[in-house]
Amino acid sequence: MRLHSELYSNSEVMAVSDADLLQLLLEQPERGCEQLLRQYTGLVLSICRNKIGGYCTNEDIEELTSDILFSFWQNREQISLQKGSIRALLSVVAVRRCIDWYRSSRNQAQRKTQPLDSIMLTESDPSPDPERQTVSQEQRAELYEAVRSLGEPDTEIVVRKYLYGETAADIARRLSMRTGAVEMRLSRARKKLKAMLEGGDGYDA
Repeated sequence: MRLHSELYSNSEVMAVSDADLLQLLLEQPERGCEQLLRQYTGLVLSICRNKIGGYCTNEDIEELTSDILFSFWQNREQISLQKGSIRALLSVVAVRRCIDWYRSSRNQAQRKTQPLDSIMLTESDPSPDPERQTVSQEQRAELYEAVRSLGEPDTEIVVRKYLYGETAADIARRLSMRTGAVEMRLSRARKKLKAMLEGGDGYDA
């Protein structure tokens, strides 16, 4: 699936409801794919540009956007609207793919550098405090790897909490978990990440 951003970024595209789009994806995959592209290419492009734009070319961003949308389409049978809207689900997928992309390319010298924290911050928290601004590039790279190594559902919980600013209650509802369980996992994840970044194994209870 090749992305044509000049076509699918059109703000005048006729949007359909999540239920109708999911039905299209399942019953008429080609038409569903077309609608998915028209309706959500702009969103995914924006996420990719915001999160990794300082590291790559526009072509890289378009290729990653295409890959994200195609992967989402391929896994259409696993989409559950009970876990969130298509926009929310696709946003989480896009952010995680940006993290994966960064991890795979961070050692390439030609990539521009920018604070890793800027990728992890939510739009509602645009200004990192001075302490976070001083985190070294090596530590930022370690943070990416540590978050990914948490495993599911902890990685998704951390991303939703600290990247998108969702509350524990919202996360619990989306993931069909208890709010207390989400809060407990967040607490353990913070301790594990701290231990990993300080050189421990992250499993001290």
